Amino acid sequence: MRTSTASIPCALGRLAPASPASSDELRAMRAAAWHKQGIVVVPLEDIYDDWDRAFLSGIATKLYGARTAASRKSTPWSEGEVIDRGDGETWTVVATTGKSVTVQRSRDGALATLGQLGEARP
Repeated sequence: MRTSTASIPCALGRLAPASPASSDELRAMRAAAWHKQGIVVVPLEDIYDDWDRAFLSGIATKLYGARTAASRKSTPWSEGEVIDRGDGETWTVVATTGKSVTVQRSRDGALATLGQLGEARP
């Protein structure tokens, strides 16, 4: 059993279970999601057939928007970074703080935060 501390920085964080880190634990979680809820979670790098990978990528893009190099990384957004959500609009990061990232829409200059757009990163 793992004895690491939770990484959630709040008073209740110590009560949260540690995230499974091993590939075996993650695979077991994916299998449980399939058996209990009918949810399929498959990393694209585990799909070796090009047609199948493209098919599943297309479904995910329709449902959730296109992946970009920026959306794949887990580091914070940087000013000047362009975000393409896959819906025909692009946003540029204009300001970042510890709690919020402000973006500007290319089409009309409208400002929003990534939280408002549902694009926040941990």
